[in-house]
Amino acid sequence: IWSFFFGLIVASLFTVSRYLEKWTPSIFAWVGLGAACTYFLVGIVPASTPDTPWFLFVSGAIAICAMILPGISGAFILVLLGKYHYVLEAVNNRDFLTLLIVAAGAGVGLISFVRFLSWLLNRYYNFTIAILTGFMLGSLRKVWPWKQSLQSMTDTHGNVIVTAQVNILPSQWSTEVTQALCLAVLGFLIVFFMDFLAEKKKHIVNH
Repeated sequence: IWSFFFGLIVASLFTVSRYLEKWTPSIFAWVGLGAACTYFLVGIVPASTPDTPWFLFVSGAIAICAMILPGISGAFILVLLGKYHYVLEAVNNRDFLTLLIVAAGAGVGLISFVRFLSWLLNRYYNFTIAILTGFMLGSLRKVWPWKQSLQSMTDTHGNVIVTAQVNILPSQWSTEVTQALCLAVLGFLIVFFMDFLAEKKKHIVNH
């Protein structure tokens, strides 16, 4: 499934970067900064964190912000914050109080971050698009389909979490490699098809 997301993000790199009005040295620098930050972020070892209400609220707020940004998933942020399995258990156990706290944090985070992102796009359009492009570029480290686990740990809830892994190339051609490439191409084509439909609709509206 990682290969499908890899194709989605690669295609999104082309579609989003197309909105940059002009490539300048400063734009390249902002793309590089966004890529470096995300590349580092996706390599962080998941943390062991408290299960207190305030931290659950903050986790929900940060996770929803990540879902707005291209290349970073909210679920992955919850994993980094050590709250993914905790929230999943809350869903399975119907712990509505925990889910309400996380949802409240997500609601506050969504409203606040959308306004902030809108403000950035209105005032610093090119730099914001450059940063978002960098985020997607750096996130390719996480969604590379072939990985080798080096170390793992068990968190406070008994869940085994991989703490160190490296991206590798497949050692030989196989059916799995073919399937992965097909999924990557599928993800790539879906993004371009959706972008084509959006542009076609925009053209019809303008005329």
